[in-house]
Amino acid sequence: MNIKLVIKVVSSLTVVIGIAMFSSVPVAWLMDNSSSVICRLLISSVFTIAVGAAFRYIFRETEIQFGFREGFGIVTFGWLFAAIFGSIPFCLVSHFNWYDAFFETMSGFTTTGASIISPDLALATGTKLSHGLADLPAGLLYWRSLTHWLGGMGIVVLSLAILPTLGLSAHQLYNAEVPGPTDDQITPRIATSAKILWTVYVLLSVIETVLLWSGGMTLFESWCTTCSTIATGGFSTQQASIGAYNSVYIDSIVTFFMFLAGANFVLHYKLLRGKPLMHFKDEEFRFYFFIILIATVTVAISLTGTDIEMTSGVMYKNAGFFESLRFSVFQVVSIITTTGFATADFNLWPAYCGLILLILMFIGGCGGSTGGGIKNSRILLLLKYSIAQIERRLFVRSLSNIRLNGHRIDNTILHRTLSFFFIFIGLFVLFSILLCCLGTRDIVTALTASAACIGNIGPGLADVGPACTYAWFSVSGKLLLTFEMLLGRLELYTVLVIFLPTFWKK
Repeated sequence: MNIKLVIKVVSSLTVVIGIAMFSSVPVAWLMDNSSSVICRLLISSVFTIAVGAAFRYIFRETEIQFGFREGFGIVTFGWLFAAIFGSIPFCLVSHFNWYDAFFETMSGFTTTGASIISPDLALATGTKLSHGLADLPAGLLYWRSLTHWLGGMGIVVLSLAILPTLGLSAHQLYNAEVPGPTDDQITPRIATSAKILWTVYVLLSVIETVLLWSGGMTLFESWCTTCSTIATGGFSTQQASIGAYNSVYIDSIVTFFMFLAGANFVLHYKLLRGKPLMHFKDEEFRFYFFIILIATVTVAISLTGTDIEMTSGVMYKNAGFFESLRFSVFQVVSIITTTGFATADFNLWPAYCGLILLILMFIGGCGGSTGGGIKNSRILLLLKYSIAQIERRLFVRSLSNIRLNGHRIDNTILHRTLSFFFIFIGLFVLFSILLCCLGTRDIVTALTASAACIGNIGPGLADVGPACTYAWFSVSGKLLLTFEMLLGRLELYTVLVIFLPTFWKK
C-alpha cells in the first residue's frame, strides 16, 4: 500500500472536516453569547485545518494512483481521523472525556445516533456537564448534528465532489464508501456522480428545514433535526427526541423524510429528472415499502388498546387505532431507516412490537441510501437465492437465474452478499458476547446494543432503549461499540480488510 498517498488524501479530508467545523463558530456567535465557546470552537477548527494542511503540504508531490489497498486505507483512516479531530470541540467546549467525545463523534459521523449525553452524565462520566443536552452550547449542538449530515452521504463522496484532485482515479474510494451490494454510479465520472448525489441531498435538506420551520420549530432546531433525518442519524436537540414536540405535523414531516432518506438516492435523482414512476418500478423500493406497510399496520394493531407513553412523559391511555398508527408508523420508519428518532418509549410496548423492531434493525434501508443495516437489496437477493436453491431440489440440473430489476445477478455479487450476511451476523454475535463479558447488565441490552451499533441505528431495547443513553457503559464497552459503528457504516469489508497481513505487503 502507498502509505504516503493515504496520508496525503486523508489530510485533504481532514481539511474538509476543519472547514465544516468552522461553520459552528458563527452559530456560537449568534446564539451562545459566550466568548469562551466561540474561541474554543475556533481553536478546534483552525487546529484541524492546520494539521490537515501541513501533512497535505508535506506529501504534496506524491502521485495520485488509487488501487484497492489505497482506496480501503483512505476511506477507513479518513473516517477514523474525522472522528478523532471531530471530537476536539466536545473536549474543549464541554470538557468531555476523550473516549466519550470519540464515541459521540463516531456516532455522529457514522449516523448511528447512539449518545452518552444524559441528565446524569456528570455521575456517569465524571464530566462537568450536569443536565444533558440542555446545557450544551448551541454551537456544539450544531456541530454534533452536522457530523450526521456530513457522514450521511459520505465524507469521501463529499470530498470527491469538491476536491478535483481526488477525482482523477477515485473509483475505489467511491465503491469503498457508498453503501449497497451493487455500484449505483449515475454517470461514468465519479466526481460528477458525487456532485449529483450531494445536490439531491442538499435539496431535500433545504425542503425539510423549511417545512419544519413552518411547523413551529425554530430555524436552529429545524436545521439540526434535518441533519439527523436526511442522514438517518437520530441526534436531536431535545433529550426526549422528536417526542418533545408532541406534534402530529412534525411527526409526519420527519417520517416522510426519513422514508425518503432510507430509499436509494439515485431514484430521487431520476424523479427530479422527470421519471416519477421509477421508485415503484424498482424491486428493492417496492420491497422496502411493503415491509414498512406490513410492520406499521401489525404494530398499530398490537398497540391498540394499550397505554402509550411518549418520550416526553405524556401518556395516551387505552390508545385507539389511529393514535397507535401515529406512533407505529413513526417508529417503524425510524428503525428500518436506522434513524433512531423516537416519539414513544417502545421499550414498554408489547413483545410483538419489540420483536418486529428488532428484525427491522437488521434489515435497514435500501442500497444507495443514507441508512445502515444489511440493506433491503441484500435481503431480497438472499430470499431469491434461497427460493432458487429450494427449486433446485426438484430440478437438479437447472441453472441459477436470479434477477433484480430485470437484470441477471452475477454469481460474484451473490457470493459477496452471502458472505456479507454471514460476517454481519457473526460480528453481531461476537460483539454481543464481548459486551456480556464486559459487564453489560442483561442479554437483551447486549444483543440490541450490538445490533444498534453495527446497524448504525442508535437506540435498542432494555437499558439502551429510547429513554436511555450509552453513558453507563465502561470505557472498554464504549470503545468496542465505537469500532462496531465504524464497521457498520463502512459495510464491514472496507475496515476488516486492513487487518489482513497481506493488505500491508507490497
